Amino acid sequence: MNRRDLLVSVGAGAGWLIAGAALGGCRARPREPASKAAVDPPPVLESWLERWLTAFNDPDLGVYKRFVETLAPTVRPYVDDDLAVREITGGFELLSSQVTGPQEITAWVKDRAWDRRSKVVLTASGRDKLDDIAFTGAPAEGTIQRLDQASVLAAVKTKFGEEARAGRFNGAVLIARGEQVLFSAGHGSANDERALPVSTSTRFCIGSMGKLFTAVAIMQLVEQGRLGLSDPLARHLPDYANRTLAERVTVEQLLTHTGGTGDIFGPQYDANAAALKTTADLVRFYGTREPLFEPGSRWGYSNYGFVLLGAILERVTGKPYEAVFHERIFGPAGMPATSQAFASSRATAVPYTGAGATGRKALAPYEGLPAGGGYSTVEDLQAFVVALRSGALVSAATLAAMTAPRVVAGTSHWGLGLAVRTRNGETYYGHGGSAPGVNGDLAIYRDYATVVLCNRGHPAALTAAEFIGARLPVG
Repeated sequence: MNRRDLLVSVGAGAGWLIAGAALGGCRARPREPASKAAVDPPPVLESWLERWLTAFNDPDLGVYKRFVETLAPTVRPYVDDDLAVREITGGFELLSSQVTGPQEITAWVKDRAWDRRSKVVLTASGRDKLDDIAFTGAPAEGTIQRLDQASVLAAVKTKFGEEARAGRFNGAVLIARGEQVLFSAGHGSANDERALPVSTSTRFCIGSMGKLFTAVAIMQLVEQGRLGLSDPLARHLPDYANRTLAERVTVEQLLTHTGGTGDIFGPQYDANAAALKTTADLVRFYGTREPLFEPGSRWGYSNYGFVLLGAILERVTGKPYEAVFHERIFGPAGMPATSQAFASSRATAVPYTGAGATGRKALAPYEGLPAGGGYSTVEDLQAFVVALRSGALVSAATLAAMTAPRVVAGTSHWGLGLAVRTRNGETYYGHGGSAPGVNGDLAIYRDYATVVLCNRGHPAALTAAEFIGARLPVG
C-alpha cells in the first residue's frame, strides 16, 4: 500500500491505516494539541468554513472538485478520496465550530446519511487559498435507542438497501449471534469491468484487519512457550541492523503499538516499492532507523511493528508467515477464501476511489503483509470469530489477555493485537482496515459479532458497522 493508506486501528473511526479510529478519516496528519478555550472565529476562517461546507455538500460533485483545484491546490492529490467521503456520507451537517489555532478552524460534523460524527480541520493563512483540509475521527455524543433483535435486522435490511440504491454503500455485511448468522447481504459492484455483483462470498481486501491473524499466530507461539511477551526483538532477530533498538523493543510492545517502530509507508516506500515485496525486504530497508519514541513510553500505531512480528513468526517457525496463517488459522477455522494474494481468478472485489457514475476509478489490487492487506470474505471472518471464541485458535485465557485493555489509544484502548472500543456504551473488540478503495470492520460484542467489508475507502464500512453496533440489543 502507499503513503495514503490508513491501516486502521484506533479511535472513533476504524485499518490498513487508520485504524478504525486510529485516525478515523481519509486524510489525517499529526497535530499538536490545541487549546479548547472558546475563541470567536476570525471572519476569514469563518468564511472559509462556510465556503468549504457549501462546496462539499453541493449535489454536483464537480463543484467540490473545482473548489479544491482552485482554492486548495495542496489537496488536489486527495480530491478523489474526499469525493468518495462525500458520496458515502451524503454530505455533512455542521454541529459546531471552533478556532483551534492561529490559522486553523475545526468543525464538528455529522453524516447526513448515517450516525457517524467526525471533525474537519481547515487551515488557511489568508483569503486566497486554503492550506489544508483534514478529516479526523470524533467521539459520538448522545445515545441511540437500542432495539430488539428482530427490529435491528429489519432496520439494517431497510437502511442498507436504501443506502445501496443511493450509491452510499458498496460491500457485504454479516451479523451473527454465536455461531448463528442472523443476517448477511451483498450490495453493489465488486468489479465494474466484469459486471460482478457483490455477494457474501466476495473476497475483499481487508487492510489492517489482517493484523488479527498475525496477533493470533504470535499468541499461539506464546502459548507453546516458543515466544515470550517480554522477549526482546533481538532474541529472535539477532541479526537485526539496529541492535540497540532490537534489545529494547519487546514482543508485547509490538503487539500493543508501543514500540515506537513507526510506519512503512511514505515517500521512501513510494520510491522503492518495487523492491519492497517481502517481510525480509522491509526489515532490511527499515532496520537501521531509530525508534520514534522510547519503547514502552506511549502508544503510536505501527505498521512496521507488525512487519517485525511477521519476521519473528518466520524465524521461530522456519516457514513463510503466509504458510503459518494457513496452517494455524485459516485451515483450523475453516476459511477457504482467505489469503494474502488478490487472486483475479476468484470473485474478488476491485478497490475503487472517486464518486459518481463517471468518477469512480479502479485501483491496482493490494498484496498482503503481516501488517494487513490480505483478502477475505464476511463468511470467512465469521468463521474466524467462531473459532477464536470457541478456543480452536487460542485458549480462553489467552483470548482474555488479548482483549484486556492495556494501553490508552485516543478514545479507545489496545490489547495484545486487538482494539478494545465502545459503541453506544457497549464494549467490543476487533479491528478495522482502511486504504484507498478499502474499508472493513470486525466487531465482536458479548453476544453478537458484525463484519462489514467494502471496496470503497473510509468511512464506507465504518458508518455501516456503527449503525448496526449502536442498535444491537445488550444485556
